[in-house]
Amino acid sequence: MFFTKYPSPANFSFPTRVDGKTGEATIGKRKVQLFAKSFEGGISHVGATDAKTWPANLCLAPLDIPAEVVAEARWTAKGDLEIDCGNQLVLRTVPGEGFGLSGRASLFQFVMPADAQFFGMGQKNYGQLELSGIRSTFWNTDVWSDFHWAQWGEHPADPPYFSLPYLAVRTGDKWFGFLLHNPSPAFMETPGSDESRIFVEWQRTSANLILGTRDGEPNLWVIVGDSLAEITRKLQKLIGTTPVPPLWSIGYQQSRWGYGGHDDLLALDKKFAAAKIPCSGLWLDLDYMDGFRVFQTDAKMFPKTAQVTADKLAKNGRRIVPIIDPGVKFEPGYRVYDDGHRKDVFCKNQEGKEFIGMVWPGQTVFPDFTKSSVRKWWAGYAREFRECGFGAAWVDMNDPSTGPIDPHDMLFEDGTRQHLEHRNQYALGMQMATVDGFRAAFPNERPFLLSRSGFIGSSRYSAIWTGDNVSNDFYLKLSLTTSLGMSISGLPFNGPDIGGFGGDSSPDLMIRWMQACFLFPFCRNHATKDSRNQEPFAYNATTAQIIGHYVRLRYKFLPYLYQLFCEQELVGDPVLRPLMYEFGDRKLAKADDSFMVGPAILQAPIITERGKSRQVTLPGRAPWYDLMQGKWVKAGKHTLDVKRRETPIYLRAGSVVATQVGMPTTTDVDLLRPEVLIAVPPGWTGETEFRYVADDGLTLDYQKNGRSVITGTVTAVKGEISIQYLQTGSGFGQISPTFVVVGAVREFRVNGRMVTQAANRYRL
Repeated sequence: MFFTKYPSPANFSFPTRVDGKTGEATIGKRKVQLFAKSFEGGISHVGATDAKTWPANLCLAPLDIPAEVVAEARWTAKGDLEIDCGNQLVLRTVPGEGFGLSGRASLFQFVMPADAQFFGMGQKNYGQLELSGIRSTFWNTDVWSDFHWAQWGEHPADPPYFSLPYLAVRTGDKWFGFLLHNPSPAFMETPGSDESRIFVEWQRTSANLILGTRDGEPNLWVIVGDSLAEITRKLQKLIGTTPVPPLWSIGYQQSRWGYGGHDDLLALDKKFAAAKIPCSGLWLDLDYMDGFRVFQTDAKMFPKTAQVTADKLAKNGRRIVPIIDPGVKFEPGYRVYDDGHRKDVFCKNQEGKEFIGMVWPGQTVFPDFTKSSVRKWWAGYAREFRECGFGAAWVDMNDPSTGPIDPHDMLFEDGTRQHLEHRNQYALGMQMATVDGFRAAFPNERPFLLSRSGFIGSSRYSAIWTGDNVSNDFYLKLSLTTSLGMSISGLPFNGPDIGGFGGDSSPDLMIRWMQACFLFPFCRNHATKDSRNQEPFAYNATTAQIIGHYVRLRYKFLPYLYQLFCEQELVGDPVLRPLMYEFGDRKLAKADDSFMVGPAILQAPIITERGKSRQVTLPGRAPWYDLMQGKWVKAGKHTLDVKRRETPIYLRAGSVVATQVGMPTTTDVDLLRPEVLIAVPPGWTGETEFRYVADDGLTLDYQKNGRSVITGTVTAVKGEISIQYLQTGSGFGQISPTFVVVGAVREFRVNGRMVTQAANRYRL
């Protein structure tokens, strides 16, 4: 498949006749059934069906569809699509060429105003937040295998590992979300141009927005709203919010290709404890396996079983997180292969035999995760794997990677479905099966899974990392833009390999990377086996102290991050947000080197190895508290000189941020006794509502009255601060907060009572 070639509307046929009563449309030489349905919240579902051309929708993960309402979307007699909002036409397709077919491929063309801005597209590596003038394909790849290193080393590689064909569009005062709910390869073309990439006229993208798929039933969801936050929440509810993860999984994680088993893990545990650096997970790449055989551990790595090692690590709050690949070694006599062969679980080739790829074990076969029976089979092994002492897993190579072997010969559903019909959701099927196995092993414990690839619905099952990256400035900057794009596309639990997977991360680069990402939703330091060691204590004393400081800061802010994950499950807001998510200014569309962590914290990190200064825009009108300098600063543009150990980070006026007491040096987190920062500028008048929850951070008891909740309001009037709060749930015990006001306070009341103030000093 060509990654840089795209279908042209010139090769499509468009409706010549539409029956207004039945919706039957004549397109070229065939007739298809057009449909347009509307649902609560400004959500519309449009597309076409034709049993002779496409099967019914093949997506593995269903959507959470709201209640249907009176139609706001409609097809006209000429085959044009129109969508209303409040009895006003807000969106329409290109007259006469709005919906087209070319064989089994389909596309939609929408009219866009000149001021339209484009965002999202899931996991894309363009290094920019706003995506005008882009052509892109959605096809899960193994980037380091499918592209030459000269491209992915310091340039965008597209398509990357993960496909989520979603686009957020701003036009005037309206926002639109477009979701192509179809696992076949999708394509998008946004209006606008980057003149630096155009040396012949035909390189310009279309003046219209083009959205399409190369196969499968045409299936488009359109979301209408007044802000990016509104359409993002609706999208997340539609495709599935992320269940609250176990608390340990949002702590710091240490990984490296090269860690083996018991001896390496215990040595790491000892070093982290000695350095007083919290670390919640120690990760194993391929080396723990017996000859790369999935679900088979090398006895030399765990001579007394993995459970013995796990029990020792648990004393310091650490878990073992090994890798699992989907490829099963093609080897008669190997129990997983023999069992799978006997039960006929593997994908077929064109000759009806088991499809064989070439990955780590050599010749490799692949479970067909599109079948529920195969997912059940895999879940049995995943359960056994989880029960033997491993605390979680990361699933890799599930693009699926087949090495140098052409994957198009890999067929699904007993050889009846072509590769492109299911490829993009292969990893999703693996996630579903693995999580099912983990849940069977420990029914009341929240499972944790990290995945490289995935599709619509992965948010329900797995965190996603941004794939193999390199230790350089390009990928450091990409950490921000890629993760922000994923966050507003329905993948809130994400993050990069901090420090870079390939290459050597210098002390300065590692410091800047950790400063940029220490509050990301997922926080893992990971490196390949031939690179220098990247653990905090692997560097000189000064560098190790700085890196360790930001790891500890993550644990200090862990209660705040946990609240954001709880709100994500409930409401759908992402943890990581572009500035424009919280502030509607159109000028912030290109602010892709700063970001919000929740509604309260703004980060503007240095994103070059040798950088020492930068400009930052603090949005809004109210002042911000500069945690680096310890003072309030005005909104607007600032030029900063940033020392090696510093990173620009700000608290929003009126914000309420839950933290831990002191500076943590272990993985322990006491959610019942938070230290709550309240940012109040001098003379500020305003009001902020807050909600704080506490639970055991591990089990599903929070869904069964095992959670404590307080809700309240902070009111400030020219230095006089009043906090009113009430504990509305006590399933986990009594919450005893300590309130810390960042700013001068003349008078302070809690639940109507005057309280005594004590001065505090922080070094953040």
